[in-house]
Amino acid sequence: MGGLSAHLAEWAEGFTLDDAPQEVVADARLRILDIMGVMIASAAHETVAAARRAQAEADGGRGVRPLLDGDETSIAGAAFINGVASAVLEFDDTHIATNIHPTGVIVAATLPIAQACGLTGRQWLESVIVGSEILCRLGLVSPVRMHEVGLHPTSVYGVFGAAYAVAKLRQLDAQTMADAVGTAASLSAGSIASFEDGTATKTLHVGFAAASAVRAVALAAEGISGPARVFEGKFGWYGSYIQSRPDFRFAALTDGLGEHWHSLDIATKLYPCAYTLMPFITAALALRKQCVIDPAEIREIRCAIMPRSFRTVCEPLEEKRRPLTSWHGRISLQHTVAEALALGRFDKNSYAEESLRNPLINALADKVVHVADPIAAGDLSRSRGEVTIVFNDGRELCHTVEDMIGTARNPATEAVYVDKFRANVDGVIPVGMAEDIMGSILALERVDDVGGMVARLRRVAASTR
Repeated sequence: MGGLSAHLAEWAEGFTLDDAPQEVVADARLRILDIMGVMIASAAHETVAAARRAQAEADGGRGVRPLLDGDETSIAGAAFINGVASAVLEFDDTHIATNIHPTGVIVAATLPIAQACGLTGRQWLESVIVGSEILCRLGLVSPVRMHEVGLHPTSVYGVFGAAYAVAKLRQLDAQTMADAVGTAASLSAGSIASFEDGTATKTLHVGFAAASAVRAVALAAEGISGPARVFEGKFGWYGSYIQSRPDFRFAALTDGLGEHWHSLDIATKLYPCAYTLMPFITAALALRKQCVIDPAEIREIRCAIMPRSFRTVCEPLEEKRRPLTSWHGRISLQHTVAEALALGRFDKNSYAEESLRNPLINALADKVVHVADPIAAGDLSRSRGEVTIVFNDGRELCHTVEDMIGTARNPATEAVYVDKFRANVDGVIPVGMAEDIMGSILALERVDDVGGMVARLRRVAASTR
């Protein structure tokens, strides 16, 4: 063996819950609760339904069920559908420094295996912690933000983190795990071309990555070898994907591994959109409580945002002011701030078709302008936003969020996760069932059979179809 992928594999193979601080274990439980709630909330979404039908048509298979689905499919098929369900609402968590959404792809890939093999909650939790930590570290290697080169970081990095997690859950040795990761490099993909027109492809990326990880591990388990220097080699992943070859920080993969936990910098989302927009929603909602929102009385709605986000959530103005689809709206600063100001609420029902075409929201979106925020640009570990309403008579109202809830400086409490889970599953599964599942996840180490824990959801699967 040799290479960085093997170093990570050796750590992953030997890791147990006893090696992690209780803070890390508790955080992982909450992140699993969070993403499970998001997946349940989106179970009836038209994109998830279409992905389910396409999976049945193209691949079929039997042996395991996706979350909240009564029909069996293959393990890779379930990982794909779970991944789409985790991502379609843009409600999945975010590693602030890298813009990667770690928990969705890891849970999507590992849950079907834990179900099919009757594994314990402790085993599942170990795999989620391993995959999440490695995934965050992979994103820290390069200073290039993947969005800037047209790639979706959750997808292109996610297949690696999920491969480590799946191999860990399958109790494969470090060499086989490294082989799987080497093969995963050939399955790493995720074009963000759909950012331009709001088409649905981007919402499938987590599913693609999760399913590809399952396949890469299955191939390695059958003896298929993979390149040992898949990350740092002459034709390694970073050099191939980032052609300009900046100074890669490969030490980020191994420095303090098992001692310094980057997974603790993963933040939950309070609203279903790009994480960059979180503080602007909070600021807009606060301003709405202070004044009557009348577009005729407003000259400008000024949003100070870090310049690196201009290209993805602010420009071009025509697209952002009139998003074409619900998903397109979730990456629009203009529409998002306008909807928050107009409706005074933000939840799983936001970005509905009627909101996209609402004359009041559209009129407000036309008033939104973006300016550079040097404070946010100077510290990428922060989630900062400032919204200022400028009225025709010269008055100004401003609200600033210095650090969004969920960041290291403003951690989310367990109550935040619990409230979000309850809100997301409300109206989808019975209250009693929701409370039972939540209780099991919050005590995941004591769950004897993950498959049995989620099997009760099949009772309501038909009603979501």
